Parts: sequence; structure tokens; C-alpha cells
Amino acid sequence: MRRIFIPLFLLLGITLHLSAQLPKELMKDPIPVAMFQATYAFHFPGLDTKDLYGVSNNVGGGFVYKTESNWLFTANGNFIFGNRLNIDRVQIFGEGITTETGEVIGAAGSYATFEINQRGFHFQAEAGKLFPFGPNPNSGFFVQAGLGYLRNRIRVAFPQNMLNTPYQVDGDYQYGYDRMRGGPAVHLEGGYLLLNDTRLLNVSISFEVTYARTRSLRKYDFRLFTNPETGVMEPVGYIDPNKRFNDLYYGIRVTWNIPTYERQPQDFYYN
Repeated sequence: MRRIFIPLFLLLGITLHLSAQLPKELMKDPIPVAMFQATYAFHFPGLDTKDLYGVSNNVGGGFVYKTESNWLFTANGNFIFGNRLNIDRVQIFGEGITTETGEVIGAAGSYATFEINQRGFHFQAEAGKLFPFGPNPNSGFFVQAGLGYLRNRIRVAFPQNMLNTPYQVDGDYQYGYDRMRGGPAVHLEGGYLLLNDTRLLNVSISFEVTYARTRSLRKYDFRLFTNPETGVMEPVGYIDPNKRFNDLYYGIRVTWNIPTYERQPQDFYYN
């Protein structure tokens, strides 16, 4: 672990040092600048993703370096979460676990209270180009493309339900229902970046698309079984490790960029 962090800290230190020494004024000339990012996105699902999930949220952070020639190099990580699923409890757990109305009976013999939502993450590295347009040559329209890794799953939580936890879907048993899958992802993004000489007005808004070629990360799916020898579907068991899914997310992202340069002094004129 130390071998990984030491080069990263050295690279960050060099980048911050170079960005702090601005030989030109932000409002007049293109400058190299390093920025930390805090970001939020609202996503719609597509392809195989919409079979399980509805709209989702995406929050994260990252680091971007803009060169003097307006090339962009970015690394970021994002947390995916949402509470809208396109399948119900019966489809998640199966008729053998739920009642006809989709309820699950807990250890105390009454209906258990629990939440079902989406969880996941996505991290990536990107490269792109800024095309100056607007108040200064460091602001403008940009496009980026990147490669990374994406994972998503169904999460079951039992808030304030310790005495009535349904053991048939709790603990390690959840792994047979959570549909966890992950794989390499391609990301495309285009939008507008505004940089100013104050840290409060460095924002961007963009439209983005993320496509991931995923596979199941569980050995079993308690809802679905395909016998590898006969091809017949049976109630419980084996997952085909060769099956691939096409996961797609698209939506709007808003990013607050925190630059490392100091605010430029204002020009004053005297008569």
C-alpha cells in the first residue's frame, strides 16, 4: 500500500507547486491548474440496467489537471445509490420466501419491515479537451472520455427491526438475492466549465453516458437457476459465469471544482 501512496503524494505535491506559480493571469491567458472536485449526478437507467433499477443518484469526488493548452486529465470515484427498483419483492426473493402480497415473515412471526434499494460504485480515469468560450480562456465547452470499473447491486436493510429480522434473507443469505454484477466501463461526457479567480465560482455542468460490460459477481442466484448441462431453468442455484450484461447510465452531472491557485489581485487605476 505504501508503494502506491508515496508516488501519488509526490505527483500531487509537484502538481500543486506548479499550479501555485502562475506566470500569467487567469482572466487573460490559459494557465495550467490542478483542481479537486466534488460532484453530483442524476442518472436514468438503460439497456439491462433498467430491468432492475430506476433513476439513481451519483455522488463522488476527484482530481483534475488542466494544462496550459487546455487538455484535461481526470481521476474520480463515485458512489451510486437509489431507492427506485423496477422489480417487486416477489421478483427479488421468490414466491417461496414472500407472501402473495410480497411480505416477508420475520423471526417474531409478523411481517418484517425492511428497505430495498440500489447501491454501487464507479471509478475511472479520463482525458479530454477544453475549447475556450466565455469570460476567459480557461472557461469553455469540454469533452472527455474515460475507462473505469462499475459495480451495482440490490441492497436489503432492516432498520430498527432486530427482533423481527427475516433470517431467510438476512446475513450471507442476502448474497443470493442481491444481483451483484460488475465490469469494465466506458464513460463519455460533454459540458461547460466555468473557471474564475475565486474558488466559489468554479463549476461545470455536463451530460454524460456510462456503459459497462458486466457479469454476475455471485456464484448463486436463489431466484434463478439454469442447469449448465440441460439448459433448463430451475428454482435455485447456479449462475452462468459466461453471461454478460449491458449496463447503461445517462444523465446530468454538476461539479464544483476547487482550484489550487490563489485568487488573482484586482487591477486598480489612479488618476
